[in-house]
Amino acid sequence: MRAFAGAYDGKKVKAPLDSPPIKLVKEFGPYTDPVYNIKIHNDSVTLRASSSDALVRNVLPGKVVFADNIKALGKVVIVEHQGNIHTIYRNLDSISPNIKVARSLKERESIGRVSDELVFEVTKDGLPINPLQLISI
Repeated sequence: MRAFAGAYDGKKVKAPLDSPPIKLVKEFGPYTDPVYNIKIHNDSVTLRASSSDALVRNVLPGKVVFADNIKALGKVVIVEHQGNIHTIYRNLDSISPNIKVARSLKERESIGRVSDELVFEVTKDGLPINPLQLISI
């Protein structure tokens, strides 16, 4: 059985996509893989904006700790926040030019754009928590 961090107990914030309405495409938690028919755990949520080329915004004040392309995940930005919380934004089509490692970010600052689906993950103390505890969609 997998160990999870405690529930997020801070304020709820706006979803990272700036193109409502936002559709939840894939939920956090266990699911059966449609190809291999095995149970696995999804540590993120997948969100779809109502328009293509949607703006992706940082959800909490923090500091950029990673911003680069990862072959299997696309362009990725990781932001560290107070309370040892990290938000991970994957599958970005572009990263905003002002996003650099060690840069401080305000809440709702632009971090990039996505044309299809954003994969959004939240960790606390290095363990995944359900992003829907943090964001409202």
